[in-house]
Amino acid sequence: MGARTRPLLDLSTRDAVRRIAGHYLAAADKGLSRLENPEDPKRLHAFRVAIRRLRSLLRSYKPWLGRVAGRRVRRGLRELTRDTNAARDAEVQLEWLAGQYASLDRDERPGCSWLIRKLERRKRRAYRAIDDRCAAGVAEVAKRIRSRFKEPEDGEPVAYREAAAGLLEAGAARMHARLGAIAGADDVKGVHRSRIQVKRLRYLVEPMRKELPEARDAARTLRQLQDLLGDLHDCHLLEVELSREVEDAARDEQIGLLTLAARARRDRDRLYARLREERSGRSGALRDQQISRLLRALGPPS
Repeated sequence: MGARTRPLLDLSTRDAVRRIAGHYLAAADKGLSRLENPEDPKRLHAFRVAIRRLRSLLRSYKPWLGRVAGRRVRRGLRELTRDTNAARDAEVQLEWLAGQYASLDRDERPGCSWLIRKLERRKRRAYRAIDDRCAAGVAEVAKRIRSRFKEPEDGEPVAYREAAAGLLEAGAARMHARLGAIAGADDVKGVHRSRIQVKRLRYLVEPMRKELPEARDAARTLRQLQDLLGDLHDCHLLEVELSREVEDAARDEQIGLLTLAARARRDRDRLYARLREERSGRSGALRDQQISRLLRALGPPS
């Protein structure tokens, strides 16, 4: 009978992060293999999520990791994320355009078709760049992380539950500040900062879900908030794209692009109204309660 795996919350921070990072590296490898299948609609998403989680993990626990979260490792992960941004944004915008086409008037459709063709070309170029760079990038980052985890730990070990609780409390306060600072539906920077902070908080909580029901509850509501902020951020990117393309398009194509720009603004305003309600309504209060319960559960074991 094999030895029982120790619960994550009983480990030191370094040992817990080593285990979690191993899972994320395996997920990144699996995501790479999915990238080879053009029929897989989630192929890029699976790879990006694994890289984002690993990057957020090392960033959050950097004070306890030494060279494991060193500059070259973090730069490698940042470049992997950046290399996939163009393909991801093109996919999201193509999906939105496909949903708009049928309801456009006849004279508006040429502009939509023109932009779809342009984004399809951009997507193909972006995927070729991913194929060229990502496999080597993941292998290099994985090698550095695994080798540096073999180095001796500096200082006294800190319990994972203690480090996680401190990060969760500080991260929740930062999330409140970021959300409260969003000035309006067109506050691109404020929405982006809030989205990033909510994502970091969610990734902080997720590894604890198997051991704490409080973590499962908090992760679920944080994901809902992240999805809402992500949709709003995508609207901002779409508005920028449409504004730029209107200037390059022919007159016949501009008609449809202007209609699409108006629809993107409508979607943006609708999403912001939902965000305002979420911040001040029952969802926000529930999220705060769940984070408080999780913080209590992370206290020293009885």
